[in-house]
Amino acid sequence: MKLRDKIQALLDSDATSYAIAKETGISNSTIVELRHGKRKLSNISLKVAERLGEYYDSHSEDRSWRIR
Repeated sequence: MKLRDKIQALLDSDATSYAIAKETGISNSTIVELRHGKRKLSNISLKVAERLGEYYDSHSEDRSWRIR
């Protein structure tokens, strides 16, 4: 799966913005803005993209959240 697809799946999941922010170090407001379309996925830094991708990889088999 491409990194962009992983990030979109994560943003579309029912994982809380708080949980993602806490574990990745990305601000909660950034995650909320991405989820609500106020910030474009194409404009995030590589560092943020990698952190979100790593979060997806480490939690994708964890059933604590699921893709909506």
